[in-house]
Amino acid sequence: MKLRKDAIMHKNILKSLIIIFMFALLNNSARADVIEFAQISDVHYRLDNEASNKYLYFLSLSLKKKNPDFAVFLGDNVDKSTEENVIGFMRAIHSIQIPYYIVLGKTDAHRMNGLEKEVYLDIVTTFNRNQSENAKYYYFKPNHNVICVVLDDTSDFAKSTHGEISDEQVEWLDKLLTKNPKKLFIIFQHSPLVPPRIEYKLSMINTQKYEEMLKKHKNVIIISSGNYHQEAIQQDETGVRHISAPAFKDIPPSYQLIKVIYDKDKYNSPKDIEVITTKIKV
Repeated sequence: MKLRKDAIMHKNILKSLIIIFMFALLNNSARADVIEFAQISDVHYRLDNEASNKYLYFLSLSLKKKNPDFAVFLGDNVDKSTEENVIGFMRAIHSIQIPYYIVLGKTDAHRMNGLEKEVYLDIVTTFNRNQSENAKYYYFKPNHNVICVVLDDTSDFAKSTHGEISDEQVEWLDKLLTKNPKKLFIIFQHSPLVPPRIEYKLSMINTQKYEEMLKKHKNVIIISSGNYHQEAIQQDETGVRHISAPAFKDIPPSYQLIKVIYDKDKYNSPKDIEVITTKIKV
C-alpha cells in the first residue's frame, strides 16, 4: 500500500514539474516578438511588357498567401522613368492587400530624360493609401516596437550606379534615432551600404557621415537594399544585418520574406535578434 502511495506521489510531482516547465516555456515564448515583411527589388516594370503585369499579379497572390505584416519595393520599380510606366506599375500592384511602401531607385525618377521625383511621388501617393505624404524619405511604424525608415539615395538629375545619402537625411535620421532609443529600426534604401560583392564600383559614395551616425546608435538592426540584382546577407561588426535583395525582373521572379524575432526586454544590440531570410519564387 505504501509503495502505491509513493508511486502516486511521484507521479503527481512529475506532472507538477511538467506543468511548471511548460508554463515557463510558454512564458518565455510569449516574451519574444516577431515581425515579418516582404521586400521586392528591381522590378523594372514596363507597360509594353505583358510579363510585367502577369508576374506582379502572381506576386500579389503570393503575398496574400504568405501574409507578412507589410511589403517594401526597394527601387528600380520601373525600367524607364515615364508617367505611363509609373501609373502602370502602381495599377499592377494595387491589388496587394497588405500595407506596402515604395523606395526610390535610380531608374524611377530623374530630371534627365525622366520624371522629376515630385511627379513620381504624386503618382505613388495617389494610388498608395499607405503613403499619404509626397516625401522622398519617410518612416512608418508597423508595430509599437519597430520603426521602419525609407531613405532616398538616388540622384535628382540622372541615373547613377552609386548611391549617396544626403546630409539632410543623415541629420533627420540621427534625430529620429535619438528620439526613439528603445525602438528597433529597419532601414530601406536602394543602394547597399555594404555591397553584395566587395568591389569599389559597387560602393556608395560619401558614406563617412552616414556610417559615423549609425555607429552612435544601437537600435538599427537591419539595412535592406537592392540595386545590384544579387542576393546577400552580411552582418557587420556591430551586428547590423545588411540584406541585399534579388531582382524581381530575373527569371524566375523572386522576392524575400524577412522574419525578425526579438525580445524587447533583453535587447542590448543587433546581435540579440534572430533574422530568418527566405527567398520566395512566384
